Amino acid sequence: MGLTLDSSVLIDLLGREPKAISAVARLEQEGLVPVLSTVAVFEVLSGIEFTRSRIERDRIELLLKRIPLESFDLDSARRSAEVRAQLLRAGRAQAAPDVMIAGHALAAGHTLVTRDKGLAAAGKSLGLEVSVY
Repeated sequence: MGLTLDSSVLIDLLGREPKAISAVARLEQEGLVPVLSTVAVFEVLSGIEFTRSRIERDRIELLLKRIPLESFDLDSARRSAEVRAQLLRAGRAQAAPDVMIAGHALAAGHTLVTRDKGLAAAGKSLGLEVSVY
């Protein structure tokens, strides 16, 4: 079974945040394989390109060699629409990339790892397994 890493997790891994590292390691010990949605990579790369940080660019390239990528597809788009609708009904707007990452995890049958509690609550209401650190 897979483990979709939200962009918040990717950012924390790049920053070598101990909570993110231990959360992913714990889930890996349970047999879950971490993957990245191309949407998460887009979101993080956008920030890196904006800041023009060579250090961050080098770090993400190393992570991309170690963590498999999964493309955002039609099923992911459909599930993302469900997540977004659930958030809107609850009166909680969420950035499109985060919603898309949650939808991707739902479509793939993965556990979503995030530090975003609002996104986690919306995903759980749709049957998404979520691990929040």
